[in-house]
Amino acid sequence: MQQNDTHGKNSSTALCYQGVVPVEWDLLSGSVGAALSQRYQHDNIILLQGLLVVDEQPKPVLEHDEELSSLGQELQRIDHKLNLLLELLSQTLRSWRSLPLPTPVRLTVDGVEWDSDEPLPVGEPVQLRIYLSPVFPNPFVACGQVRSCRPKEGGGSHVSVRFDELGGQVREVLEKMVFRQHRREVARRRSAKPVQPQDK
Repeated sequence: MQQNDTHGKNSSTALCYQGVVPVEWDLLSGSVGAALSQRYQHDNIILLQGLLVVDEQPKPVLEHDEELSSLGQELQRIDHKLNLLLELLSQTLRSWRSLPLPTPVRLTVDGVEWDSDEPLPVGEPVQLRIYLSPVFPNPFVACGQVRSCRPKEGGGSHVSVRFDELGGQVREVLEKMVFRQHRREVARRRSAKPVQPQDK
């Protein structure tokens, strides 16, 4: 997660999710239509809300309250079992289909950048399927326009796509997910930073 966005003027302030995930794309000959667009929005909301729930960290339980502590431990065991079941289910579903190899991705609420094996024509409309989590085999689906496509040293291309209108609720939930990832990364960096000795 970095504060980085190459899709708009406020590139220094927009939050950006970074990961290594599979990305599929198809060039479009025209608009996908209102009905299909609404279906994508609905599916994206369900996916992003599911990712937020699975990624939510359990709150610590006070040790001196034995009843609450016991309940908290039981809930953690149930949560662990559910996560295992989700992972097994997702592995089974992934085995039924072939996905492209994971690639570095930068995702914002305005667009996405990734490394592609094939070049994409600049200015053309495109539909993207971004598999944000191995827990859920469902992709985040978005349509947009290819903003840039730069050849990479060693082969492949670095592609930037600006999203069409995602829909207010999709944008809101995506912002929450991106911000949570950013906050966790900031906390991780702070905890990993060595403590400087104080002068006596």
